[in-house]
This record gives sequence, structure tokens and C-alpha cells, in this order.
Amino acid sequence: MWQWYNKDMKKIMKTITEHNLIQNNQHIVLGLSGGPDSVCLFHVLMDLAQEMNLTIHPVHINHKFRPNAAERDQEYVEKLCADKGVRCHTFVVDCQAIADKERITSEEAGRRVRYESFSAVAMELCAGGIPKECIRIAVAQNADDQAETILFRILRGTGTDGLSGINYERTDENGFVIVRPLLDVTKAEVMDFCREKGLNPCIDHTNNQPVYTRNKIRLELIPYLEKLYNPNIRETLIRMGKAAGSDSEYIAGEAEKAFAETMKKEADDYVLLDGEKLSCYHRAIRRRTVTMALEKLGLVDDISFAHFEACEGIMNSDSPSARVDLPRGYYVTRVYRDVKFCRTDVKAGAESYEEDARALKIRIMDIEEFNGNTETNGRSRAAFDYEKMCEALGLDFETRIVSGFRAPGDYLPLGEGRRKKLQDYFIDRKIPKDERDNMKMVKIGHEVLWIMPWNDKGRFCGEYKIDKCTKKVICIESFCDS
Repeated sequence: MWQWYNKDMKKIMKTITEHNLIQNNQHIVLGLSGGPDSVCLFHVLMDLAQEMNLTIHPVHINHKFRPNAAERDQEYVEKLCADKGVRCHTFVVDCQAIADKERITSEEAGRRVRYESFSAVAMELCAGGIPKECIRIAVAQNADDQAETILFRILRGTGTDGLSGINYERTDENGFVIVRPLLDVTKAEVMDFCREKGLNPCIDHTNNQPVYTRNKIRLELIPYLEKLYNPNIRETLIRMGKAAGSDSEYIAGEAEKAFAETMKKEADDYVLLDGEKLSCYHRAIRRRTVTMALEKLGLVDDISFAHFEACEGIMNSDSPSARVDLPRGYYVTRVYRDVKFCRTDVKAGAESYEEDARALKIRIMDIEEFNGNTETNGRSRAAFDYEKMCEALGLDFETRIVSGFRAPGDYLPLGEGRRKKLQDYFIDRKIPKDERDNMKMVKIGHEVLWIMPWNDKGRFCGEYKIDKCTKKVICIESFCDS
């Protein structure tokens, strides 16, 4: 069915096939701005839908950058979709207000809104029962965009990964695969397609104004290089990108092995890597392993060479708890010989110790009842000799038992009159510095009775142990996770 395309447009099918970008029976969330590139891709996918049983979900974002023109683009796209019998998901967002509020460029605000909107539609499909692996997000960057991106990154300063340019596919922060079927097609070829098919896409005239860096590269720098240095500069940049991409793909594979080898623990809010093993790898592998750890936590962009250098400094630091802060609330810290990558959206521990009566259940019972009561209903509990505590702490001591987090001056009784500062206990147990404020405990004043389980079995005060002379037991149960 593809004979009616001109030979240049067959590149699109070749790209889709070679890189396995789209498969039968998939749902395609398509970014449809109304410009030539996205309109070209829309028509190709609509025709391909018949052969591959695809369902197309166009998404249009009115960025509100160009009053009146933006509304005309929206109207054009919505009519285009209606004529083809598909629903258009339209988002109207004041991107300039977002840029001003977050102190980012309008370009970055627009990009962020676009990909958030694509992901939102994909998540809506998932909620409707479509498996994530059956969903693709398609965007319409072309070969000219690829050359401009590579040159843009060279001007900013980039490594091998940056030289490879735009990938044919990548996975976003929510796990959806983004594909770019037009990456081997030039802008001129897209325009030829639109003319041949009698299409009338929207033209954003701001693209012809050298007001943004990318516009200046496209309108001024590349023509200058073509005229004075290399008439085939676009093709040269693209070839270089493919060569760099091949190298990056190999190194990334080695980094994945290193990541698996050094992984010690992974949670929603942190990744812990074996620092000694990590230090044995080549610097190029370490850098990508660091990137993988941060991507696992959701930090996909915003990591510069300077940030990586700071992470290298953490790995080589003499301090067992050295730390460096990264963008958007992420940080990297040493945990003795290991390296921990974290994000700060976990619940922070309180600086002061506050009573929460609902967090604890306190019961006093005879030793026989205690010994016969082994059912905890999955809750953590601690038990002490009631009479020993009365003698040492006073008859009303149970009214002063509270739960919460550590405070300056806290100590852990070890038994026989010995005690240890809580800080020293944490150091001896090699509890990571950034976790200590989140460890919940039970105490009276500064005397810690029970450090609740935190990645281990916790710790009980040694001063009031139950023994063969115990007659009454005070049992403390926790109703809150530590």
C-alpha cells in the first residue's frame, strides 16, 4: 500500500521497520501541533493504522504563546482530527506563566508541558485497561532537527551521549516509550509530502525569526557553515551523531552490567551502590552508572558535567558521609564505603520529639499473661520489666512514654548502668547519616527505650530486660510504621 508515497517518504516506513518503533495493535499518542512535520506524521500513521490495526490518539497543546494564531492552530487540528474521525485531546496551557513562575525559558516550559500532556493521555489509556507496552508516544522531529540538536549541544558542551543527538526512541519518566519515525526525513522532504498530498498545514512564522537559540542555529549558523565551510554540514552532523550513538549504545550496555553488579539496595526514594566496586570501573562507565541510578529515581534531565564531577568527588571523599545536592531536590551521599542516590520527597523526621498517643498501645500485664500472649497482629512490640522501670523512673513513668524521632542529647541504656550516645550507636551500626532523622523510636525524656525496626530488627534498651525474676511486664506496641 506504500507505492503511492514518493521514494523519500518511504524512508519513514524504513525507519519504523529498522528500529521497530511501532508494532501491530498498538495505541499511538501523537503530538499534533498542526505544523508540517506533525501533519505529515499524522497522515502516515492514519494510513498505517489500517494495515497494522493501530489506534491513533492525537494530542494538541495550545501554549498561548501566539494570541489568535494559537487558537487558529487549535481549530485547524481539531477539524483535521474530526475529518479523519478521531478524537483530539486538546490542552490549553499558559506556558509563559509557567516559565515566569519557575524561572525557566519559554521553550523549556513549552517542552515540559507537551511531554506532560502526552504522558497524561497515555496514563488515561492505561487507566482504561490498555497495557503500557501497547502504547507509544510519537513525536515528529525530523533529520534537520537532529542536525540542529547536535550542533546546539556542541555549542553548549557535551559528551559522547550528547553527540548522538535525538534517539529514535526513549522511555519517559512514567515508563512510556517515545518514538520518532521522521528522524531520517529532511524538512524539505516533509514539505514535498505535504504538497503532494494537498495538505495545508499551519505555519508558525516565529520559526523564521532568530529570537531563540535554536532558531538562530537554523536560520543563521547552519547557512553560514554551509556557505563557507561545508555545504553538506547537516548530513555530516547526522553521520557523526550515528557514529557517536553506536559508541554510546555499547558503553551503555557495559554500564548496565556495572549497575547490576554494584547494586546493593533499591527503594522508591533511593538507590544504594557498592562504592568499592563502582570505583574499579572506568570513568566512562561510572558516569553512566551514576546517570542510571538517578534515572531510576526520576531525574532524567538536568545533570551536567559539573554535577558528575561533584558525584566523583563524593565517591573519592575521605568523609564517610560526604554529600552533594543535585537539581530538583535530588542528592548523592556517601554511606561509609557505599554511594547512595536519593530524592527528598520522603517524610522528614521531626527535629523535636513530640508525643503521639495514637502511635502506641501500652499494656501492663503479669508475666504469665505476657508469655501466653504471642499474637502481635503483625505489629512491632517491645517489652520490659515493669517493676525495674518503676524503681528507676518513678511510678508514673508510663505516662511519659512517647514516640517520635531523635533529638540532641538522646542516649541508649545498655544495661548495668552503662549507656551509649545515640549518635555513637548510629555510627557503630553504620546507619546512613541521611536516614537517622527518619528512624522512629520510643523514649522517656532523652532515654531511648526502643529504636523501632528500620531496615533491620531495631534495638531495645538493655537496662530493663525481662529475666527469671520478672513478675510484671510493660508491653509497648507500635501502630505506625517506622
